Amino acid sequence: MTHTIIIETENESVFERVKEFAQHIGAPFSESHTDAKTVDQEEALKRFFGSWEGEESGDELVEMIYRARNDRSRDIEL
Repeated sequence: MTHTIIIETENESVFERVKEFAQHIGAPFSESHTDAKTVDQEEALKRFFGSWEGEESGDELVEMIYRARNDRSRDIEL
């Protein structure tokens, strides 16, 4: 049976001591590092994703976008 412990710390000293302990007792481990700015951006995205509300439905917005497109050929002189 495999047991997993997740330790989250921003303290570099604590991280190094835990890592050294795992190495000392021969426990296999993996580590990952996340920049605090990245975490903040991901949390903001999760909070606001899908939160925009308007009077138009999604289908109506798509129709408005397609109607606003101008895909006729144009004469261009270079």
